[in-house]
Amino acid sequence: MDIFAGLKTFIFMLSNCVIYPVLLLLAGLSVWIFFECGRALADWVRRKRLDEHHMSKPVEAYREALQTLLAHGTEAEIQNLLRKHIQRRSGMLDKFRIATRIGPALGLMGTLVPMGTALASLGQGDLSVMTSELVLAYTTTVVGLLIGSISYLIYTVRHRFVENDVREMEFLTETMYHEIHA
Repeated sequence: MDIFAGLKTFIFMLSNCVIYPVLLLLAGLSVWIFFECGRALADWVRRKRLDEHHMSKPVEAYREALQTLLAHGTEAEIQNLLRKHIQRRSGMLDKFRIATRIGPALGLMGTLVPMGTALASLGQGDLSVMTSELVLAYTTTVVGLLIGSISYLIYTVRHRFVENDVREMEFLTETMYHEIHA
């Protein structure tokens, strides 16, 4: 039975070692997500100001690259350029998909680890330690859920922007290719 007691102690110590990296990650993610929230808002305002004759910055950059390639590129190279730009635009969303999942997971880890310490302090009758651990547990849950929610909101808005940009890139490719090769 000594082995199981040692195993329990090891697992308890291991879970307590995780709390500081979890807190650092939650703090870093919360700063990052609010920064990204501001960037998404600025991008939304910029796109709302565009009229039907102007393109977003990514589409404009694609148009310039396409014009250069249309002069001497093959159809396969043009398709490859389009695929690269679509992949780059879609890849931009990955960090938000990850944060949508990681934020709540870190919040849950930040909840469960202090709960073990809180229960241990309750058994020893130290209510002040239990109270501080429970406060930490619940605040990490809130922060994790907040990160996940805001990240999902940004992902949804940016996904719409990416779909619009991809549609514009495909339209540009077809019209410009047919103008030159007609």
